[in-house]
Amino acid sequence: MVSRHFITITVSFLLSSGTEATSPVNVSVNVDAVPVAGRPEVILATCTTYRTKPAAEVSWNLGTLSDSVKVSTNTVKHLDRTFTVTSSLIATPTVQMNQQLVQCVIRHSSMKEQLEVDHKIIVHYPPKLVFVKAFKNHCNAEVYQCEADANPAATHFSWHSTHQTIPNDAIKTQGNKLYFLKLTSDLDGLYTCEASNEYGTGIGSLYWKKGEKTEDDHSEFFMPDIFTSQDVNRWTGVMWITCGLL
Repeated sequence: MVSRHFITITVSFLLSSGTEATSPVNVSVNVDAVPVAGRPEVILATCTTYRTKPAAEVSWNLGTLSDSVKVSTNTVKHLDRTFTVTSSLIATPTVQMNQQLVQCVIRHSSMKEQLEVDHKIIVHYPPKLVFVKAFKNHCNAEVYQCEADANPAATHFSWHSTHQTIPNDAIKTQGNKLYFLKLTSDLDGLYTCEASNEYGTGIGSLYWKKGEKTEDDHSEFFMPDIFTSQDVNRWTGVMWITCGLL
């Protein structure tokens, strides 16, 4: 099911006297359905000026989105000779658009200065990058945490192992955390975390090995073939940890 909500930002301002302009003028920036990354072209936001006389000029400052967003503007003349102007931003939503700031710009013949209304683009997307990191200082701690880049945030986490049944007397899980209750070599191996929100699932992995600390201690992210999925919403990050003397 697609998440839907309605956001309205309304600004009222008085026009200078001695003109035929209506007063006050209402301006709103609306989002009637949250865009989802990877879905078809949608309206990202609509800026509207209501029943002004004469018609207001509505435009946008798009910043980094200037090459990826189209603008569609429509003017309606009412029987009382006032005008309502709507200007919409249209695009195929992407993850990179999330949290980008745009401005609706309103100009009117009776205003000394233009009015700028800020609006932050919100785009929803499934877990794009999932990774597992030490919750404390590597092997001084027995806790590892699964984190995901997702909007909305991942709400469900499940842990799996290629060689262990989880949970057991040596390993337990709690939400996005993996607890090693014992540090023994029979626990060596790959542990995966699946992080999910309403749009999809991503996979992060930890390869844990008990042994001497080496200079190869590092983290890296990649998409190995063993985790390839037909579901484009599944991404993989792997963190390799070598545990031993510090």
